[in-house]
Amino acid sequence: MVRFEVHPNQRSELPVIACEAPIHDIRRVRSSSGIATKRFVILTKVHWLDATWEVDLTLADRSLMGFRMLIGREAVRGRVLVDPSQSYIGGRPRKKKKKN
Repeated sequence: MVRFEVHPNQRSELPVIACEAPIHDIRRVRSSSGIATKRFVILTKVHWLDATWEVDLTLADRSLMGFRMLIGREAVRGRVLVDPSQSYIGGRPRKKKKKN
């Protein structure tokens, strides 16, 4: 088993969601800078528009990165067609109301 925390809101440390999942695998992953590290892999469900499927997810600290989670091409292969010229085809996320 592995325990980890998820920060679902981009550019915010709150809320923090504590998670636990069985370790599916341990893989050597090479970053975009060329550094290879071993990472825990868990199986988790992805829900995208009206579809849900299971994917392998490697765990890494992305707190200093621009995006907290990346979806790899293997996770979407045969399910999603990516058009880099488009944005928010499935709709923009709902904005939370500000408290006065």
